Amino acid sequence: MPAARPSANRFKNQRLCHGASLGMLITVRCPFCRRTVNFWAADLVQVLGPDHELHVPPFPCSRCKTREVDVTWCVPASSTLTDLTVRRPVRQVVKWVWRDEKA
Repeated sequence: MPAARPSANRFKNQRLCHGASLGMLITVRCPFCRRTVNFWAADLVQVLGPDHELHVPPFPCSRCKTREVDVTWCVPASSTLTDLTVRRPVRQVVKWVWRDEKA
């Protein structure tokens, strides 16, 4: 399915909500450090929103911090899910940012 090139018209491109409804698995691979991470499209909808485009990388590479990663997606067969590691969200952490001011 990812063989089709993204359209210049952003409204013709597939979105995460379409991938989540089909049960797609999003694979992000960094060509520099060769790290590969799998995500469920339904999990990415919770984090990024339903209007995020499928061909756009969800995050930069966590190891080398580059945004030039390869994104592929597919609907996996049940036989391929036995030895597959999928990254899942656990909880959202909210951090406070502090600054020093003169009183």
